[in-house]
Amino acid sequence: MQIVDSHNPMEFPGTGTCVTVGTFDGVHLGHAEILRFLRALSSQKNLPALVFTFGNHPRYVLNEDAAELKILTTLDEKARLLAAFDIDYLYVQEFNTAFAALPAEQFVAEILVGKLHMKSLVVGHDHLFGKDRTGNFALLSELSDKYGFSLIQIPAISNEGFNVSSTKIRNLLAAADIQLANAMLGYPYSFTGEVTKGFGIGRELGFPTANLKLPTTQKILPAPGVYIIKAMLGAETFEGIINIGSRPTFEGNGMQIEAHLFDFDKIVYGEQMTISFQLFLREEIKFESREALISQIRKDRDRAFKYFGRIC
Repeated sequence: MQIVDSHNPMEFPGTGTCVTVGTFDGVHLGHAEILRFLRALSSQKNLPALVFTFGNHPRYVLNEDAAELKILTTLDEKARLLAAFDIDYLYVQEFNTAFAALPAEQFVAEILVGKLHMKSLVVGHDHLFGKDRTGNFALLSELSDKYGFSLIQIPAISNEGFNVSSTKIRNLLAAADIQLANAMLGYPYSFTGEVTKGFGIGRELGFPTANLKLPTTQKILPAPGVYIIKAMLGAETFEGIINIGSRPTFEGNGMQIEAHLFDFDKIVYGEQMTISFQLFLREEIKFESREALISQIRKDRDRAFKYFGRIC
């Protein structure tokens, strides 16, 4: 997949492209249906498949609640997930006030048709675009005749009786419902962070941890608590548990991310580790003593052992 930045555009094939447009935060099951259809359509028409997305979430420009918005996927994570659908081009548009002011028809005429040579457009059931989000499927239907491109709308995808959406998944993560969030994503929710030096408390307790720092505050963390995880470090994968919270037993403050990995006791400060969440175990609580905390960590570890089919 070739990534094209709007600041450094390229000349796309004059024969045309098959395009879909969206934020694609999370690249969840609903997005997957659009992407699979786009790939099939592009193969049928013998045209490249192109995903038009944004380098930053539009709500950071459009909404007053921008500071509160947390994203499911960074641009790098989004690109990696999109590449799995055999997409030919990923066009990354900077979403700024100038782009937000672009009228819907001008966006279609000048960018999608003019720059990308779009011959087919695939959109989701609730796709809105253009200045003040005035562009909708009815307008696209008119523009498809005017500018000569085919138009396909993909219906909503449901899971557990609910339409899948990025907002629902964010809410599920905030409620620690990892299982349903993962079901809507179609894969385990994950983040990648840098391993940093911690306070050494885990090692003192007999459960050494890798302390992680996320590269951006915009990335959503699941609700505070203890989770069963898998951790990827380079080409290796480890099983373990993770605590997200403020370490109340030790009067901690600020959010800490501490992963205890089984069969792992290396010093890897500065390296990148990817955590994928498998199951929520419990909320973070304050224990009356170190011994009580150690006893609970053993129980958490044993539950994780059973989850992974290990012998306790």
